[in-house]
Amino acid sequence: MTTRGKIRQYLIGAACAAGALMAPAAHAAGVLRVCTDPDNLPFSKADGPEHGLYVELANMVARRMGDTAQYVWWLSFSEKKALRNTLLNDKCDAYFALPVDPEYKAPGVQRTQAFLDMSYAIVAPTEDKINGLADLRGKRVAVLSGSAPHILLASQKGYTTSSFVLNEDAMNALEKGEVDAAILWGPSAGYENLTRFHSRWRVTPVSGEGMSGRMAVAVRRGNDGLAADINQALIDLRPDIVALADKYGFPRGKPIQLASASDGSRSMQGSGANGPADSLVQARVARAGFIKTADTTPPAAATGGDAKAGREFFNSTCAHCHSTDGASPISARDLRRLKSRYKDQWPETAETTIKNGRPDAGMPTWGGILSQKDIDDIVSFLTTIQK
Repeated sequence: MTTRGKIRQYLIGAACAAGALMAPAAHAAGVLRVCTDPDNLPFSKADGPEHGLYVELANMVARRMGDTAQYVWWLSFSEKKALRNTLLNDKCDAYFALPVDPEYKAPGVQRTQAFLDMSYAIVAPTEDKINGLADLRGKRVAVLSGSAPHILLASQKGYTTSSFVLNEDAMNALEKGEVDAAILWGPSAGYENLTRFHSRWRVTPVSGEGMSGRMAVAVRRGNDGLAADINQALIDLRPDIVALADKYGFPRGKPIQLASASDGSRSMQGSGANGPADSLVQARVARAGFIKTADTTPPAAATGGDAKAGREFFNSTCAHCHSTDGASPISARDLRRLKSRYKDQWPETAETTIKNGRPDAGMPTWGGILSQKDIDDIVSFLTTIQK
């Protein structure tokens, strides 16, 4: 099982092909053509005994409308391409599923009402009492690299994280005792906990800025009748949707508040779920918004940074991609060679890269999340490893 498509970073901003702007064709009577991913459990799967929540729900929706569901399978790792080549190219009538968040841009489509809430979740032993962010202090916490929880925990002191690309790798680390808890994409973690670990862990949803979203069905813009029919089916099927979420182990219950959903100024004035220190973290996360934007502040080489603190931060946060102490066997990620690549300008280059990230290579944008001192500490550490 893969999780490559399970942590969607909630932004599609592509212009649609001219054909997508044409009036949508009515879906054929008796058939509801559904686009979804063929290999994305617990959401969808083309083959095997389990087909995923989206597929089972699409079958229910089609039956409720008096139709039969027919599937157009399309890998949705790039939802931009998936939408353009399926729904907007009139190869299907409905796309399961898209976030309803207005910032999740999808030109040419309209969404039904939301049918399911999803969020990150804390995965921990059942005996652990975790009621808020402060309860994770002193624990080794697995996070998904570049995710909202990763950025949240990295934005303040006192938290030790290990970053992973895949949910299942983080769950394996939890099983081996390499970490004490994890904050992972909830549906995927819940499904793995149910199917691989026989409900060994407590999986609790979380709330806060960038931590959750609501899912809807997408149809082509202008297909109002179909959207209304699907909406009514979703209303009628609410108890069945809850049962499907339980079947696939999706975490339910009262969420644990990790970061404020309010704007930064209000967060700074009040007290967060875990006290004033938490309010500061909430404000920084809210300002960042998890949108990758360039930092235009001119870089300056770190001076007086704490190399020891920088090494500790680097090895807890960056080593998953760059290896311990930056000694990656992959040449492009080997940070011991920055000086040989960039000569005397390497500290400025390193600082700029930390601030702006490299989204195309999977590196998060840390500008606005890390303080200048944090960045100085990291660059000071990198100074000690140059060859």
